[in-house]
This record gives sequence, C-alpha cells and structure tokens, in this order.
Amino acid sequence: MERYSHDTHEAYVGGSPTYAYAKLRGLALVAGRELEGHGDRVAAIAPIVFDAAGLPGRFRDLLLTGARIHDIGKRLIPPAILYAPRRLTVAEWAIMTRHPELGIAVMREHVTYIPRIIRDCVLLHHERWDGTGYPRGLSGPAIPVMARIVAIADFIDALASQRSYKPPVPMEVVRSILLRERGRMFDPYLTDRALRHYDRIVAAWLGMMAAVPVPVPGPGMEVPHV
Repeated sequence: MERYSHDTHEAYVGGSPTYAYAKLRGLALVAGRELEGHGDRVAAIAPIVFDAAGLPGRFRDLLLTGARIHDIGKRLIPPAILYAPRRLTVAEWAIMTRHPELGIAVMREHVTYIPRIIRDCVLLHHERWDGTGYPRGLSGPAIPVMARIVAIADFIDALASQRSYKPPVPMEVVRSILLRERGRMFDPYLTDRALRHYDRIVAAWLGMMAAVPVPVPGPGMEVPHV
C-alpha cells in the first residue's frame, strides 16, 4: 500500500480535494445504480475482500467509490454493443475494451483531479494477474491492489447476474471458477481471502439483489454486457 500513502495529496495537486472527492462520490452513487445496479453490487463485495486482506482502513472509502464508479466508461459505449443480446463480435469487443479509458474521460468531465485509488479501479479493473488483461497488459504486483480487488468483485457479480447473452451462474459454480482462475486472472493471495470469506460475499450479494433485483430479460427488455 506504499504507493497510496499520500494519495489524497498526490491526486489533487493544484485543486480542492474536498470538492473533487465530493463530486466523485456523488457521481459514483449515480453510476452504481446504472447497469442494473452492477456498480453497487461490486461495491458490496469489494470491501469484504479488502477487510479480509487486512488493508489500511483509511483507504476503504476510496475503494467503495472506485468500485461503484468502475464501469462509468460504459456510458460512452454504443447501446447496440452494450445491450447486444449475444456474444460480441471481435470488432464490437474492441470497442467494449475501451470502457476503462473512457471512464477516466467521463470523470475528467466532472473533476480535474482524480484520487489514484479511484483512477486505478476505473482504469485497471480488467488487468489480469498473468498479464493478458487490458488496457495496459499489466501483470502480478504491477497491478494496483485496489484494481485487483475490484477485478474479483466485478467477476463474481458479472458471472452470478443475468445478462442479455447468458443466464446467471450459480454462486457455487462461480466459486469454483474463481478458484480455477487463482493465479491466472486474479491475485492468488486476494483470491484466497475472497474464498475464505465467500459466505459473506454471497450474503452481501444476495442482500443487494433483494434490495434492487435484476429483472430477467423478456421481450423488449435489455440487460447490458458488464
């Protein structure tokens, strides 16, 4: 966590940290409800992994904001791609993979400076431990720890939730896939912490689903790729 030790100063040089962070928190509250509540569910899972990993509590609120807002770049993805009721084509997938960088652009429309933790959650949540992710192709410890946490939470919700191109995956199957991807997609240590507290993750996820259930797609209904 050394790289975040002065986050609230480094991220706001020349600006107002209180104003900028308040703006981003407000933006995140809205973004979390978008995509059928995906950001809010990711924000319910991520702090469980954060706490289990024993990370400094002073960064927890930044993680929550980053988790809620991590997919805000999908606001700029064409609806025909975002809501495609099928797997995306190669060309469409190339557009979809731009959403982390587009997310930074969306936030910069609202604030000049972005806390590093929030920036990492938005920009780097699709990086993979083995280096085959996007947009930077980072690997292992080069991926910031908060982005690694959001990657796990994002993966769990994306699999477990109904999508326009797939049915929901049962939580026990999600657990098996998460274990399989330990050391490939995900940080082994954080994966172990998530698996150790998987019952808590499931309970948090079910609680969010009960509060704002995701509708099962029917004729004329669209559920986004996330």
